[in-house]
Amino acid sequence: MQDIIAQDPDTHRSMFVPIILGSDKTTVSVATGHNQYWPVYMSIGNIHNNTQRAHQNSVVLLGFLAIPKHKS
Repeated sequence: MQDIIAQDPDTHRSMFVPIILGSDKTTVSVATGHNQYWPVYMSIGNIHNNTQRAHQNSVVLLGFLAIPKHKS
């Protein structure tokens, strides 16, 4: 695949940029009825390691996945 891209003049000086998606659970209890929210973050995979570890504009919040708590 890389040979095909390397030989194509339209893709000269282009680069693959991996997209990283992540999420973690956050429980929000104020005015939400203890719903669980899973924030979804996005980052690119080719940023410098120091920038990524310091979270200096390396992560973007895409949105929240809300999961209502079930009453049993």
